Amino acid sequence: MSDQEDLKTFVKTDIIKSSKKVKGKHSPISEVVDDVLRVLKVQAIYDLNQNHKNFYLFNLKNYFKKPKIRYYLSVMLANNSSDLLVQLAGEYLVKHELKIIQYSIFPETLRVPLLLLKEIKIIDDYTHSIKALNKIRNKFRNKILRLKNLVENE
Repeated sequence: MSDQEDLKTFVKTDIIKSSKKVKGKHSPISEVVDDVLRVLKVQAIYDLNQNHKNFYLFNLKNYFKKPKIRYYLSVMLANNSSDLLVQLAGEYLVKHELKIIQYSIFPETLRVPLLLLKEIKIIDDYTHSIKALNKIRNKFRNKILRLKNLVENE
């Protein structure tokens, strides 16, 4: 079996079984590759709150034939996104090969949360990514608290 087939089996048997699928239609996610805008269609989003608070798994249809499906693990950094929050989170992106998006997981709500995404390419990426995203989320929360305290003390 290839890494992609192993990952697909792992996602179906270990992750999806213990999570809840987010219902509804989801808008696609785009990324820039070699100065060309590429669109990744969202096939499904799974809420991983039973095991990991504020975590979601995105199944995205790839714009290339291989791999056919791409899996992204995401953590919600903030319930309401803003440009300031994006700037604060920016320093972590390059170091950890992360993407940050403002994406409405539940389109019927007016809130647009700030999500941090990490692509899972092999099974080992899953547990490593959970730990890394949790660590980054905690650092981000502490940074926001320090900023809040600075503003309050002025």
